[in-house]
Amino acid sequence: MEELPIRVKIADRHYKLFVEPESEAIVREAVKLIQEEFERYKNMGVNDTQEALARVAFNCLVTKLRGDRQLQRLQQMVFDKITQLDQVVTPVSTT
Repeated sequence: MEELPIRVKIADRHYKLFVEPESEAIVREAVKLIQEEFERYKNMGVNDTQEALARVAFNCLVTKLRGDRQLQRLQQMVFDKITQLDQVVTPVSTT
């Protein structure tokens, strides 16, 4: 599939990205969220651009790791429930 060139602005710098057309909306949403977090740190008095962006990156990764852990717990719960159901259904279906 052909990638689409887009221009985005993060922390007063412009970047040219190449994204798949179906990913453009999510990429633009990510840029918007990064910019909002960046501005939040600037408003809190973090004047160094590199420090503000580092904090944004750190927070993004912490959020991702939390989400990954929640997903793992949810997957384990679903697996456990399926196992329980299988233990109930298997004896009934074999008779």
